[in-house]
Amino acid sequence: MRLLFFALTRRQYTYFKTLSKNLQFQSRVSFFPNLYLSFKGLKVLKKINIKPILDIKLKEIEVKYSTKIHRALYKKLLQLQIPWVIMSIYKELQNYKPNYLILWNGKKFHQAIALEVAKILNIKSIFFENGVLPNSTTMDFQGVNASNSMPRDVAFYRNLKYQNKILPQNLEIRVPINQKERFNSTLPNRYIFVPFQVAYDTQIIQHSPWINSMFELFNIIEWLSEKIDTTFIIKEHPSDRVSNYTSLYQRADKNIRFSSDNTQTLIENSLAVMTINSSVAIESLLFKKRVIVLGDAFFAIDGIVKVASSKEEILDILKNLDSWKVDNLLIDNFLYYIYYDYLIPTNWRQPNSKHYKAIEQKIYNEHKTPKED
Repeated sequence: MRLLFFALTRRQYTYFKTLSKNLQFQSRVSFFPNLYLSFKGLKVLKKINIKPILDIKLKEIEVKYSTKIHRALYKKLLQLQIPWVIMSIYKELQNYKPNYLILWNGKKFHQAIALEVAKILNIKSIFFENGVLPNSTTMDFQGVNASNSMPRDVAFYRNLKYQNKILPQNLEIRVPINQKERFNSTLPNRYIFVPFQVAYDTQIIQHSPWINSMFELFNIIEWLSEKIDTTFIIKEHPSDRVSNYTSLYQRADKNIRFSSDNTQTLIENSLAVMTINSSVAIESLLFKKRVIVLGDAFFAIDGIVKVASSKEEILDILKNLDSWKVDNLLIDNFLYYIYYDYLIPTNWRQPNSKHYKAIEQKIYNEHKTPKED
């Protein structure tokens, strides 16, 4: 069996190189950009509908860059990179003829193009991402986040039987990439925790159908705070490199506060956690918290969480918060399945033999399992 890893960043390259050396498969790692090109690949360009891929990337650029000239130059660069990506990945796939193309996330601009080329050549793909629980890694043959292969039927999880299983109780501490505003405040006795997300991430750009930004989310929180006597605690995402929420700090009041406290502390002391589709939702379920989900997510399953698709639906949920009884057994089954059956053990930044063996086993199982037409 042959694997082709497609890396876009130094971290991806390092991890994929490590996998290539330690997995019991033939494999190679392609690092883009490169000059390993095939002009024959240009014939594939007209077979790919580039527009939706480009539109998503342009939306991301609008969020990330504030100056028109910066955005214009970036858009021109993207137009030049489209044939480059296609010619590069086409040559790799045609020459190496792998059984699987392996991508990080798969929804970013370059990976999405590579994925389309692989589909045309009838080559399957494997997707990797950060694990949604501590000390884990996501690996999926269908996609990641809202596109993953996790069952969405609540009955599936109710019928699971696990014995003598434990779940992690200490979350990983994420160090902010940039210096963030520090907020010194005492947490109120009753509050809703709202973790902000990376504004330009695929979770917001592609999987948030009715809330386009953290500014829109803040507007909804303001509206809610006028309707009910509830405090909302907001924490910025530590990995957000570009967002400036100074104007929101100024609009905060006694019912809407920003916090710099540890995420686990904010979860454990909250009445409920409200998120678009952050992995903080899964982390909150570890502590049996009420979770309200506002966007597309594999965990947006009624019974495990409550799903709201309008501010009025959120308001109704919050008004009846005290009568919301968390189904501990169901949530445990859901988390056990994720942790023991779905995720790859150990963080991809520190892989070990257990990590490699789990990946190999999943690939073997997938490869030998016949698929229905």
